[in-house]
Amino acid sequence: MLADSRDDSSIRRVAFILLTLAIIVIGLVYGRPFLVPIVIAILITILVGAGADRLKRLGLPEPLATLSAVLILLIGIAVVFNVLAAQTDAVAQAWPRYIERLNILADQLLRWAGPRLASKVNEALANLDLMRQVPGLVGSAGGFLVNVVLVTIYVGFLLAERGRLSGKIDLLFSNTEHASEMQRGITSISESIRRYLWIKTIMSLLTSAVSYAVLRAIGVDFAETWALIIFFLNYIPSIGAIIGVAFPALLALVQFDTLWQCFTIAALLAGAQLIIGNVIEPSLMGRTLNLSPFIVMASLAFWAMIWGIVGAFLSIPLTTSLVIVCSHIPSLRWGAVLLSAESRMMLETLPLRENTRAPEEGL
Repeated sequence: MLADSRDDSSIRRVAFILLTLAIIVIGLVYGRPFLVPIVIAILITILVGAGADRLKRLGLPEPLATLSAVLILLIGIAVVFNVLAAQTDAVAQAWPRYIERLNILADQLLRWAGPRLASKVNEALANLDLMRQVPGLVGSAGGFLVNVVLVTIYVGFLLAERGRLSGKIDLLFSNTEHASEMQRGITSISESIRRYLWIKTIMSLLTSAVSYAVLRAIGVDFAETWALIIFFLNYIPSIGAIIGVAFPALLALVQFDTLWQCFTIAALLAGAQLIIGNVIEPSLMGRTLNLSPFIVMASLAFWAMIWGIVGAFLSIPLTTSLVIVCSHIPSLRWGAVLLSAESRMMLETLPLRENTRAPEEGL
């Protein structure tokens, strides 16, 4: 009887966990319009707070430090939009030339593929109505502007509430020790996300600079825009690097009459991505994130599936936050161990009262 009751309890516990996970996933999917702007606003607030804290250590008072950090962020956004807007006319002028070259390549490919495949491709292109996509594009642009406004409002309120969080946590917990542990958990999440974004930004800048030098040296059009796109794509693990190599190479294939530019760009950009992404970055990220490589790819697939391209960008910060939260909750510590690359590194971040390992084990 005792064994049966234990089995029933285990089954109920597993069923409860699975039901909870299902509810969370459903909530993430259907709550996307509400949750995505909030998550982006939190990340921006963390970055602005990190910049403000750095400026405070340089001697600036709190309001001026926060204002300066916000201005730096706005200047960065303005630079991005100026680079894109400056080359809009150039893209419009070059577009007919690209279309002509693309038609030549398509004719050559179709002649090589045979008349049957050529007729099918021509039929598919004839049935393609790009005007049908215009309402969807307009709707997407409108939704993007709404999200920008929401994120801006959220960031403003979060920055206003930033200094009051510690007091609220103290009021939530009657036990001072529990309040301190919650403070350490929030600080740990914030610091890990800051380190990830900082290292990723430096690596993205390095990759973007190398890519710009390669594209500029070969004479690819819109090298500045491609460098900017590669910078942002580098925040998406693995997939972003592939896209950052493939698209400039395809543009070279359309722009130039010979093929050596395409292959040279693909080889050089792929080499830069491999060296920076597989040698330099892991040596820094390995000491920062402590995420299993499989978990990195699985989280990318999961968040991209439920939140699209935004989820791909947010996958690593969200997964890192989950690992740190689990590491600070005793009943969920098994999840932190499974998600981390090295359990030793994860255990080093646990609160001191939970750490019972001997000193000679290095903890």
